Amino acid sequence: MKRSARRQCRCDRTTVRVSRRIWNRALSGSVTTGVRSLVIVVALLVAGCSTGSHIASGRPDGAPTRPTAGLRPTLPAAPHRSSAPLSARIVLPARTMTAGSSMSVRIVVENNTGRSIHASGCLTLFQVALVNSRYRPSVAWFTCAQAFTIPIGESSYSTRVQASYSACSPGRPQGAVRACLPDRQPPPLPPGDYRAMLFQVGHLVPVPPAMTVRVTPPESAP
Repeated sequence: MKRSARRQCRCDRTTVRVSRRIWNRALSGSVTTGVRSLVIVVALLVAGCSTGSHIASGRPDGAPTRPTAGLRPTLPAAPHRSSAPLSARIVLPARTMTAGSSMSVRIVVENNTGRSIHASGCLTLFQVALVNSRYRPSVAWFTCAQAFTIPIGESSYSTRVQASYSACSPGRPQGAVRACLPDRQPPPLPPGDYRAMLFQVGHLVPVPPAMTVRVTPPESAP
């Protein structure tokens, strides 16, 4: 467009110079064709400049630009709708626990399936327990029937993780089950590294990666 404008400007100046020259010659009597010839010549010059300007631009004004050979025109992106998979994660307030202690944890569920999930359980749908290569607890569930709904979007569920055995035997050990403490509570877990793992009613959500938790020796009584 700039090249076309410069050529148009040069043509205008050339037309003015030629027109003045012919006009002066006509007045001096050297041109015998008269004013009519002058008008015809000027008209031809103007037409020539106009034609040149269209050639330089390569297309008429207002015409759409043709795509360059070998290149595809860019089209608007079509709307793309995708459902992210159902996911869950464990949120721990700390990564260390004293043997025999407990702490509150949260299970955060991201439900982007576009529909609510309905389930039946008792008190809770999720539990978190500590496991390692030498210890994997048997998680117990209460036996009532409650209706639960996991809504669309993000939701959070609270539970507690124990740094103690999940069960014990009163009096003396029974196979792999340790003996209860004098207060009939399960004994503390041995110090070491464990993994906080999610347990759930059925298969509601994909099991998230377990999180490492270090269990430290119990504090000695004063």
